[in-house]
Amino acid sequence: MQVSTERKSCMEITGGRKSEDVQYEMPGLRMRVFSKQSEMGLEGGGEIHFISSCASGRITRILIADICGSESLFRQFSCQIRDGLLKSINSIWQDRVVDEMEKQFKEFASHGGFATASIATFFAPTRSFVMCNIGNPPPIIYRQAERSWEVVHGNHGETAEEEAVEGVFAKGEYRYIETKLEVGDHFLLYGNGFAQSKFPGGDIVGHARLHSALQDATHTDPETRIDHLVSRIREASSESEDSTVVACAVTNKSVGLGDNLLAPIRLFSRAKDNTNLGD
Repeated sequence: MQVSTERKSCMEITGGRKSEDVQYEMPGLRMRVFSKQSEMGLEGGGEIHFISSCASGRITRILIADICGSESLFRQFSCQIRDGLLKSINSIWQDRVVDEMEKQFKEFASHGGFATASIATFFAPTRSFVMCNIGNPPPIIYRQAERSWEVVHGNHGETAEEEAVEGVFAKGEYRYIETKLEVGDHFLLYGNGFAQSKFPGGDIVGHARLHSALQDATHTDPETRIDHLVSRIREASSESEDSTVVACAVTNKSVGLGDNLLAPIRLFSRAKDNTNLGD
């Protein structure tokens, strides 16, 4: 399927809750976002995705969250998450985002909500990939050198003992991933809606079955393989579930001269908010 490629603007956040199939070109990454939203609306909540880019384009941050709650709670929590990303849009360290989200999760739970999320940061100059997973499916990474796909579960963080809060993942349950990627590598992030979808034969997608389907065709171009699998799964899936997939290919595209020159000026500007929460 031929998809037009858009240049991702610096100092911008996009996404939200909307159906889209779009490809972005940015420093170090070519990104494809597959998002299909339920025809049932926001009854009971839904999935959101946000993509942010820093003042120079070197820092790309991706968030996928599955939010369960009333429509008003969904919108309130989604806005809080977006605002947290905006505050840290120029920070290479995502600890601040994770710490802020932990507080938001607890507040959300106190109102009867529940959510899972994954937050990933890619820093183009060193091709470093860092991710925190809070109840979402683990990412799948393709290593070009080995022509091999791997499910990356990550490690639990070391935290002091904390009082359990009903309906909230304890911080000790968060999983952290940190790795270096090379040109030609790929990583695949997806939400619970896609993980719970079905292949045409009836198998639940899940991370193990999805990994097997990807690994069975290592001779195929990874992007072509992902496009094919996502299309097949979407065709076989229920229209009552949200489904979000973000597929990224690591490239050697560098930051343009103009973006380098404008970066210091953008640091003092408000980030562009091009998100849509289904209003």
